[in-house]
Amino acid sequence: MAGTVAAGASAEPKAEQKTESPALRLLRRWGTIIVLLATAVGFALASPYFATISNANNILFSMIVSALVSMGLTWVVMAGSFDLSVGLTVTTSSIVVAFLIPLVGPWAAIVLALASACVIGLANGLLVTYGRLSGIVVTLGVMFVLDGINVFATGGYQVAVSYSESAFLYIGQGKLGFIGVPVIIMLVIFVLAQLLATRTRVGHYVAAVGDNPMAAFYSGINVYRWVIVSFVLSALMSGVAGIILTSISSSAQPVGGQGYLLEAFAAVFLGATVLGKGKPHILGTLIGVLFLYLVNSGMNMVGFPFAARQLFAGLVLIIAVGANAALNREELHLKFI
Repeated sequence: MAGTVAAGASAEPKAEQKTESPALRLLRRWGTIIVLLATAVGFALASPYFATISNANNILFSMIVSALVSMGLTWVVMAGSFDLSVGLTVTTSSIVVAFLIPLVGPWAAIVLALASACVIGLANGLLVTYGRLSGIVVTLGVMFVLDGINVFATGGYQVAVSYSESAFLYIGQGKLGFIGVPVIIMLVIFVLAQLLATRTRVGHYVAAVGDNPMAAFYSGINVYRWVIVSFVLSALMSGVAGIILTSISSSAQPVGGQGYLLEAFAAVFLGATVLGKGKPHILGTLIGVLFLYLVNSGMNMVGFPFAARQLFAGLVLIIAVGANAALNREELHLKFI
């Protein structure tokens, strides 16, 4: 009898700990979406030009490169690491494709540019796994190396793409109906990435490694392999972003992709709070990018200065990471990198 009472007494606090109010469950699952919709409504009331098809197209078009970079970064964060070189990978692939188009034609140049991006991701992955180095340190070093190579290769000047390369320029400047071709490419890549992350063993193994690498290892998962795969996927998507960026601007800039790193991290951690998952996921990241660019567009229309927009991006990153920690508060905090 005493044992039964003791068991009941010990079980009762656990049941109380797991009790969650309906309002908290609603906020946990739909809070980010509610904030996104409320923000959109607020800007629509503040500016008559915000809630228009034209502005929606502008938002989607402006977020293409950032969305691709952010979705790529999601793979690395899912695997439990960081990739600070995604912005410079965009720049490098952009420069490679611009240099190679006059030499080998646009399609071969695209393939080689994507291959160069994959080599960067492979190098990052090998150094992080078999080299046993911190992901932050490795990718920070690779970022500086790529920056030096890019500036040296271009002399600090843009590399123009001839206007006669109409097929290549169509990738970034063409339209199907009223929808831009790069928007369609972004959405197709999102669908493929979402399916890869949720319907294949690639996504399941990468997520398992990120959740608990030791448990994944003892379950027979080759941890190193899937960490490397995550870095290659990240670099590959940054490479696609670099090619589209070159096509949009008809040139490659030696510093063209550096500004996407902060946005990518903000989008990934903001997206981790979408649908109350608490873990990075592709759909959440895309919604996170949409939120950032929707707010940026609204702040532009209302008349906020650039400094305020930068301040907002930084605050979103901090708040998103805090919300992500709150969603995972039952886990022991052991990652300090």
